[in-house]
Amino acid sequence: MTQPLETIRQLAYVVRDLDAALHYWTTELKVGPFFLFEHCALLDQRFHGKPSNVDVSLALGNSGALQIELIYQHNDEPSVYKEFLDAGRVGVHHFGVMPVDYAAACAHYKAQGFAAAFECTVGGAPLTYFDTVAKIGHYTELWDNSAVFKDLFLMVEDAAKGWDGKNPVRKMAL
Repeated sequence: MTQPLETIRQLAYVVRDLDAALHYWTTELKVGPFFLFEHCALLDQRFHGKPSNVDVSLALGNSGALQIELIYQHNDEPSVYKEFLDAGRVGVHHFGVMPVDYAAACAHYKAQGFAAAFECTVGGAPLTYFDTVAKIGHYTELWDNSAVFKDLFLMVEDAAKGWDGKNPVRKMAL
């Protein structure tokens, strides 16, 4: 990714209709292409410290160096996504940051009184959503400073450079 560590690299939206959201972002805003990860493998899930099994599809696309994530939840499992929608909220669900030292950054957030609302691993690399809703209006996601995330995010960013609008949604697996 071209953005330095410790910067906001991603804005994420939880959506009720993933196809409509993808159409809007690619057609109206000319953001893309989006890489779609259907029923994304989020392993070792914990929602407020308890085991979870949320089933989501994720779509990642870039607008310049900023990644846009669209999230659609398929099941009724309690989650940070379901809570957001059930509360009637719309707009930004979270922003994502990759710290230099993931463990130290997580400890810092916990020391500031922010609870880990959702934790999981993707490809063996951990991520955590901290409940910063009362402070800033949405969650804050931290990713491990790992090649799993760096390589994926760079691929998405590179695809957006000079994108001609063709093949706007590209299915992939993690």
